[in-house]
Amino acid sequence: MWTRRQFGWLGAAAALAPRVALAGVPESRRCFLFLHCRGGWDPLVSLLPALDAGDTDADAVRAEAGGIAFVDHPDRPSVRTFFEQHGARTCMFHGIEVRSIAHERCHRLVLTGRGDAGADDWPSLLAANAEERLLLPHLLLAGGAFNRQHGDVVVRVGDAGQLPELLSGVALGQSDVIARVRPDAATDALTQAYMEQRLGRLSGTLPSVDRKALVDDYLAALDGVVGLQAASEGLELAPPDLGCERDIVADAATAFDCFERGLSRCAMLAYDGWCAEGWDTHKDNGSQSRNFEDLFAYLSGVVVELDSRPGLAGGTLADDVTIVVFSEMGRSPRLNPWGGKDHWTFTSAMLFGAGVRGGQSIGFVDDQARGLGVDLGTGATGGATPLVTGHLGSTVLTLGGLDGQALTGEPPIRAAVAGA
Repeated sequence: MWTRRQFGWLGAAAALAPRVALAGVPESRRCFLFLHCRGGWDPLVSLLPALDAGDTDADAVRAEAGGIAFVDHPDRPSVRTFFEQHGARTCMFHGIEVRSIAHERCHRLVLTGRGDAGADDWPSLLAANAEERLLLPHLLLAGGAFNRQHGDVVVRVGDAGQLPELLSGVALGQSDVIARVRPDAATDALTQAYMEQRLGRLSGTLPSVDRKALVDDYLAALDGVVGLQAASEGLELAPPDLGCERDIVADAATAFDCFERGLSRCAMLAYDGWCAEGWDTHKDNGSQSRNFEDLFAYLSGVVVELDSRPGLAGGTLADDVTIVVFSEMGRSPRLNPWGGKDHWTFTSAMLFGAGVRGGQSIGFVDDQARGLGVDLGTGATGGATPLVTGHLGSTVLTLGGLDGQALTGEPPIRAAVAGA
């Protein structure tokens, strides 16, 4: 039996006709899918064709497809296929300085631009500024979130599918300590009506504005739960089981279902490498090659999924969704004594889809794998601005119709924004 991932890869490889992008939704309604490759990938293996900047595979060669320069290798046909089919819609960023080598701090930096707890991450800011009140504003299928003001927009599905179990009521009967019986529908409705009536009266008599707002928010949350239970009928939120790893195409399809239903604006996925072996390759950096081959096979399937769905404003869903693929850090350019690579402060990232000026790579590294400055307006290497994570975040927020510079303190990379 074909898996969804295999079908997606074959569909992408067989797509011969060029795709014509339509206008899509306005920036303020654009949706975003974030994919975190956890552990720190090695851009020199597949993404960054700087073959003289560090230790690379013997059979690796520089190649170009769809306007994107990359590292080609016989063991990674999915990387080549992806850029041949979708490079024109892809923008690569290289030499982004994260300014740390600690996983948690780098994770925070790449999603907020700051190393402290003083900012919300990019997807939370986008979700908090959605045009409409959403029931699942930022859907966390896997991965982490960082919040200061907008923690209320983050909805965690749970690695074991806790959210759908809560919505269905199954979770009520899962206690090992106390036997629980869910009330019947009539009793449940009476309880709900009683709570709303009491809280409604309380809201009208509270002397404190803050307390009234708290009760009003609670009432809105109750309405939201009821609405979500209705809106999620037929929606498969439970994570798919592939055995040793998550099915990224199936996770993405869940996110796209939520975008189509007007439930979410952003979603976060995580990819932990082939069979969840991870990207943190202090030993045997060769597993990075297997990870990239697996990752790009999944990405091809994700694009097929996007291209096959009707859009929110005509065209396909690909006209309405921007995909951000990133890792919290890079790997050192040279192999260590164990055949692995250690943490490195420079990394790469990828933008794909709606609003992205594709077919280009922005930024590069010197012969020691350190980031070079760029011109933010043209994307040319050799400019005065070294890329940092705030530039990436500002660009993503700008694609979502927000003032990226005001929110991050860094200007966006205008060369990556279509029509800028």
